[in-house]
Amino acid sequence: MGYLSSEEQQLILDFYFRCGAEDDILRGRDLIASNPDAARFYAGLEEALTELDSIKYEPCPDNLAELTVARLKLAATPKVSGTSKLQALLKEQQERQEYLPADASKQVGQGRLWRPVFEILATAAAIIVAAGILFPSFGAMRERSRRAACAQNLSRIGQAMAVFANDHNGRLGEIKVKTGAPWWKIGYQGPEIHSNTRYPWQLVKEGYVDGRVFVCGGHLEGRPVRYEAGLMAELNDFPSRRHVSYSFMLLCDKNDSLTDRSRRIIAADMNPLFQQIPFQPSVYQHLNEFERIQLTEPLRRMLSPNHRRKGQNSLFCDGSVEFIQTRFYNQDDIFTIEGVDTYTGKETPCNPDDIFLVP
Repeated sequence: MGYLSSEEQQLILDFYFRCGAEDDILRGRDLIASNPDAARFYAGLEEALTELDSIKYEPCPDNLAELTVARLKLAATPKVSGTSKLQALLKEQQERQEYLPADASKQVGQGRLWRPVFEILATAAAIIVAAGILFPSFGAMRERSRRAACAQNLSRIGQAMAVFANDHNGRLGEIKVKTGAPWWKIGYQGPEIHSNTRYPWQLVKEGYVDGRVFVCGGHLEGRPVRYEAGLMAELNDFPSRRHVSYSFMLLCDKNDSLTDRSRRIIAADMNPLFQQIPFQPSVYQHLNEFERIQLTEPLRRMLSPNHRRKGQNSLFCDGSVEFIQTRFYNQDDIFTIEGVDTYTGKETPCNPDDIFLVP
């Protein structure tokens, strides 16, 4: 691994824990996206701390602060009895023959000798106790923060869609993929509509919403759109996959009236089935289909990568957002088409009630 300065490491930590100034968090995200060493550092950090999420812990009590102080005081007291390994080590070392005082003067000298040892071990005990109380909560706190920020993103997208629909006779979007055409080419700027993200991009292009809300904090490769209005007006779609972390209801000529029906999911965290396909403009020129994806049992159970595959925030057509820990809503798998087990990027639902969020 190459060298990362202390400042760069701090930016990565700020992004990971979502703490510090918003500008520093965004700088950390950009650093991870552009610097392979930073990306490896972030991946190692996430791998190491993800294990903490598996530790079983009780909900934080209301008197957590008082409890923490009390435990730290208890751990820092050298005469506390108990059966912990640390206390047993202290007792064993103190009772060893070579450390027993022979007279009062030696006892004083020995006390001075042992004082640093006691302080070190007491400090270690304090750290262990604090870690035992706080570390299991770090992963959960960080994930809750990401989920909340992500839900806020989708809520703002939903608000923008509602305003757009109000301005366009109730239509969710005016740009629809034709049945049988590719829907996966995010970033393709040609005249053909070969990307299902073109109608969400229209919200950014026409100023209904800031493009930054389309990036979830849990999307490692995600980078917010930061173009000037003039440049964005020239684009027909998001610049690339990393500029959009969400999957949207496939809007085509077979289901364009779906939003007029009962409550449905219209967007959610990234579809896990298509996260590895080559979202590269150089590929788009000569491919209309990506390499065939055959559904397997693991793929059928896989959840969005944005939140460690524990579920996905889902935006409903009424503007509400819910975190759902399954792929099914009203017995419909939102990431697949009913009865279709093989995907190449051109599939379209036949049933208007069959939600299909892509790519």
